[in-house]
Order: sequence, then C-alpha cells, then structure tokens
Amino acid sequence: MHFVYSKQWGRLDFRVWISLIAVTVIALALLGYKVATHVTCPEFHLKTASNINHIQDGPRTYFVNEQVQFFATRNDASLMVTWNFGDKSATRIGTSVTHSFIKEGNYLVTAMVNGSCTESVNIRVIQNSTPITAGGSPDLNRIVSDDVVATGDAMVFNTTAVSSGYNWSINELPEMGQQLTRTAKFIFTKPGTFTVTLKLDQGSSYQKTIQVTDPLGTGSGTSNIPVLPGPAEVGPPPLPADIPDKKPEENKPEEAKPAAPEPAPAAAKVYEQLPEPAIQAMLEELAEGKKNLGDFNNILCNGAGTKVMANNQSTTFAALCNELKEKKGLPLLKRKKRIQSFKVVRDPSAGNCVKIIYITYK
Repeated sequence: MHFVYSKQWGRLDFRVWISLIAVTVIALALLGYKVATHVTCPEFHLKTASNINHIQDGPRTYFVNEQVQFFATRNDASLMVTWNFGDKSATRIGTSVTHSFIKEGNYLVTAMVNGSCTESVNIRVIQNSTPITAGGSPDLNRIVSDDVVATGDAMVFNTTAVSSGYNWSINELPEMGQQLTRTAKFIFTKPGTFTVTLKLDQGSSYQKTIQVTDPLGTGSGTSNIPVLPGPAEVGPPPLPADIPDKKPEENKPEEAKPAAPEPAPAAAKVYEQLPEPAIQAMLEELAEGKKNLGDFNNILCNGAGTKVMANNQSTTFAALCNELKEKKGLPLLKRKKRIQSFKVVRDPSAGNCVKIIYITYK
C-alpha cells in the first residue's frame, strides 16, 4: 500500500522521519557554529614564586600578606592574561603579576587568556608565625594561631606540621594539662604572657609566645578619693553669762560613745573538694537522669555557666548536661554517651572551685 494512504515509509511512521530529520538539522547547525567560533588556545602553564622558602610547608603554600608572584610561562606579548585570585579582590592583567592574600584559606587562582582560555592553580595561605633570623632567613614555626586573646575566650592552635602524634601544653600553666590532637583549644583565665609548646613524635618541638589581655582591666586595689578629716574635738560648753549666782560647773570630760559594731563579713562559700573521678561519676549519673544540674552548685565556680571544653568545642556546663542526656541511635537501639576523658581546672582564689572542665565523649 502506498505510504500516502498508510502514512508509513520504510515501515516507519512519517512522524518518526520528521523527528529524525529535525534532529539531524539541529546537530549540523550546532557543529557548524562550533567550527566557526572555535579559537585555538595557546599552550601555557601557571607558576608561582616568593622570596621565602616554603619547602616544608607543602607545594604552593604561602603566608598571610606575603607577596606571591604569578607567571604565565609562555612569553608572548600578544597574550592578554586576566588573573582572578579567588579572594574577591580586583582582577589583574599581565603575564606576570604580584598579589598578597590577607586571610588564611585555600584559593583557586584562575588565569584567562584572550578572554576564552583558562588555567587554574590552587594556593594555600597560612598564618605567618615565622620570625626572621638575623641572617634574613625565616625561622620556621609550625604553630598557627592569633597572637592576642582576651581572658575567658577559647584560643585555637593549629599546626602546619604533619606527624603521627601531637602534644600541646602551656609552659606557665601546667594545670591546664596537655592536648593530643592536631588542633588544640585552651581557655586562659588570667592575663599575662604565656608560651605555647608543641611537641611532635619525630622529636621536633615548636614554641610560640601569646599575650592574654583582661578586657575589664586590673584595678590597683587603692582608691584615689581623698579621706575626709574627722570631726574636731568639742570642748566644754561656755558658762551662761546672765546667771551670776550660779557657780560655773566644772569641766567634765565627755564620755566616749561606743563605736557602732561593724557588720560581720559575709561567709565565703565552701565548695566540695571532690576528686575528678567522683565528678565524672556524677556526670554519668546525670546522663542517666539520677542527678540534676543543681547537684553541682557546690562544686562549680559559676554553676551552669561554668566554662567547658567538650570534644574540643567551647561551651557551658548547662549545654554539656543537655548534650549528655540526649541518646543517639535508632529509636529502639538508643544508647547513652560515654565519657572518654575528664579533667578539671580549679581556682585556688575562690575556694578551689572548678572553673574549667575538659571532657571528651562519644
């Protein structure tokens, strides 16, 4: 039967043939456009350099505010290279440019050639804690942190060194203990200058000096208000002049008035001096619902607001209690959290109460 009557040709419906022809035409049009607009990209590569040797820091690792030089290796004046440094700074144009990064982080630097071809390179920027020696070469220090922190705030310490083990400590504050992770957090409760020490398994050790400030200031303990002089001594009252018949009374010494009793000083709060295992046992009972937050009022300096470093995160004792009470897992297989390590720091000036808790759990 003729396809005019059957609407088929080659045993295929005519609508299938129309679709195939349309797809073929569109594909040919796209191919032609691609060939017409194709631009051959010149072969080039990106290189970086600086005035400080970063061999131990890893490839393409630089310090904050360090001048880094970027090169397009193909020396062709006809190339127009536009650089995007990935830090929201202004773009630069040229086959060789210099740039500095003001914050730590990882940045993807992209070079676009002639407005169409691109090449990218990853840059790692770390905090510069490397003092310069007298000879002009950097004395590499692997500790990365801020230089100044306020009392009561958590300070984070990181390192660019790679090791199988890490040991952080504060030389002047051995009571703060040691932390054995690559990233450490300490809370300083008094102002001053302290030395942070990092020891690695390979025998290497690094130190960094930090300054802890008191945002409230420290008083001198004395007052500048002048002390008013006491009342002048009062003599005997004068004799009345209009009564001559009466003999003047003899001067009698004025009797001293008894001093008002001073109010008794408020009794200092007495805290329970429980050892660390006993406090940890109380926390475990709290997680089981056998104790509550009020049971710790005679142990903690600030009660529910006592500082806590839980799993390397700064929090409060109240938030820790809520976290320990929550059980994880499926509804029928929920299990309580287990405490892996527990350590407290006491305040001798406030009755030896607990002012900081270091705890890890899972």
